Amino acid sequence: MGFLDKVVGHAEVGGDTSYVEEYLAPGEEIIQSFHFVRDAIILTNYGIYTIDVQGISGKKVEVKFFPKNTIRTISFETAGTLDFDVDIKIGVSNNPVVLIEGGSMNVPISFKVPRAQTEEAKQVIHLVKEHYLL
Repeated sequence: MGFLDKVVGHAEVGGDTSYVEEYLAPGEEIIQSFHFVRDAIILTNYGIYTIDVQGISGKKVEVKFFPKNTIRTISFETAGTLDFDVDIKIGVSNNPVVLIEGGSMNVPISFKVPRAQTEEAKQVIHLVKEHYLL
């Protein structure tokens, strides 16, 4: 996949998983990975990793792991006439954000897939359902 493809938001399926490989638990296997410009979603038989590359240099990387038993829902919004992305949200029970008013709420793992990659979006949805929700 070329750099331009990544810049316009095309996901690379099955790309670099080096951010998590040394942290995999014994018996944990990667099911599939989806890489965007700098960020990634990696599905394993134990749960989901999100990779958030931060800063201009990209040297700071936040990796979050959501165990299988914390994954509650998946929702998706298809691309419309003027909306060119498929929106996918994976509901999890341990991704809190503190509200300005006080208190906190769980926010979903959320990402967009370009309409041209609707098949990849469907693959994410099927894999999440199959491995974490059914």
